Formats: sequence, C-alpha cells, structure tokens
Amino acid sequence: DANSMVEEFMLLANCSVAAATTAAFPKCAMLRRHPPPLPGAFESLKRSLGQHGFELDDASSLALGRSLDACAKPDDPYFNQLTRILATRAMQQARYFSSGAAPPSEYVHYGLACPIYTHFTSPIRRYSDQMVHRLLAAIIGWEPLSSDVLDARAMTDLTDNLNHRHTMAQYAGRASVGLHTLIFFRGKEVVEDAHVIKVRDNGVVVLVPRYGIEGVIFVCGAGERNPFAFDEAAETLRAPGCSLSTFDKVRVRIHVNTEKAHKPKLELSIVEPQLPARAG
Repeated sequence: DANSMVEEFMLLANCSVAAATTAAFPKCAMLRRHPPPLPGAFESLKRSLGQHGFELDDASSLALGRSLDACAKPDDPYFNQLTRILATRAMQQARYFSSGAAPPSEYVHYGLACPIYTHFTSPIRRYSDQMVHRLLAAIIGWEPLSSDVLDARAMTDLTDNLNHRHTMAQYAGRASVGLHTLIFFRGKEVVEDAHVIKVRDNGVVVLVPRYGIEGVIFVCGAGERNPFAFDEAAETLRAPGCSLSTFDKVRVRIHVNTEKAHKPKLELSIVEPQLPARAG
C-alpha cells in the first residue's frame, strides 16, 4: 500500500545518504548500526516455537524475516505479532556512531538488512538527522561545516551523548506509562486476556495486549512449596490438570495494590486456567 511504499523510499533515502556522507567524510559521518544478535539469543524462542510446530531460522536477517512471516496461526491472529515482539527483544539495541569509530564491516544494520544506514528523513524531530543534513549540505556546497563536525573525537562524544539521551528518554517514557497505568486502574478490578511471554521456575511473565502492559505472576511465594514442576527444556510449568508455557493464552485479573499508600503497585493474577492452591 501507499504507507509501505513511502517506508521503502525513506529507507532507501537513509541508506543512500549514509553512503554519500561516509564517502565524503569517512572519519566523522553520523551513522546508525544494529549489531547482529548475540550467539544463543534466540534459543529460548526457538524452543517455544518448536512446541507449536514452527522453526526459527536466524542464519541471517533475511532468513529470520522469512521464518517470522511463516510463524502464523489462522485461529490465533495475535500469535505472529507476539512472536515478532519476542524476537525483537532478543536482539541488541541499535546505536548511533561516528564512521571513524568502527571498521566498515561493523556498519551493518541487522534489523533493516542494510550494509550502511543513518537517520536523515526526520530532521524536525531528531537531532541526529540535523547533523546528517549539515554533512549533506556541505557536500552539495550549501553551507560549510564547523570544525567540531570534522573532529572525529567530538563526533564520537556527540553520538555517545545521543545514545545516552535516547536511553534516558526510553526510561522516562516507561516511567510515565507506569504512572498513568496506575492512575487508570486505581479503584478498578479488570479481567482481561493475556499471553505468557516467559516462564520461570516460580512464575510467568504475561503480556496484556489490550492495555500494552506486562507483569510477573508468581505461582508460589517465598518459602512456599511450589505446586508446579518446572520443565526447563520445554520452558513449561506443570501441575496436575494445569500447565503454563510461552504463548499460552490466559485470563488475568488486574488491580492496584494500595496497601503501601506511598508505593501503589499494579498486580496481576491468573484466573483462567485455575491454578493449584498455594500452600505454605
């Protein structure tokens, strides 16, 4: 559709400008790279998908993309989206860097399958794009560059600061979402569909798609006997008449615990399937 076509042209523009600015300023071009996943990063997801009859091929970003496309269930439209969420979390973070700070072999953007990449198309909302526009303006003779832009060490300091600011903005965004989630659910008790996204020996992590929230649900407390047996190989909790595995759909109760007035906490508990009674 039209949106996809625009995205493809934006990707092409970013790749083309990255190549042009690096050719003109090999030591101080602003680029963005996405390192390949660390060895073993997808092993947990591979095991979980294998139990559903799917195989994840992470030999390359192209192979990964194709196998993710194939991980779909006609009777569960959210399965593919959840698979992509878990695959993305297994990857490393993309980062800005100066072209002189790494060899060309490390310029690659794994997620976009590009040998070289930068941010150029959104100068009204990203400072990195502003810097790239200045480099491109110098190439076409529009305006000269300041000495700081041509200083490789200064550019490295700048990209490090951009990465740090981006991380801090993510933390602030998550904190804001957490605060407003507490405000929204305060005084309410909601039962909603959720999906298991991680299994631990004493509980599971669930994601609630409708609200975009996730949380840990423990099946036993500290010092309590665990009614479940943890199958580490299958990443499954098993008890008589009940099991919990990654991708399982459950129903959860969501409410805010206000026992500590100074520190309200969002709590989730599984109501379906019915879990074994917890015992001391």
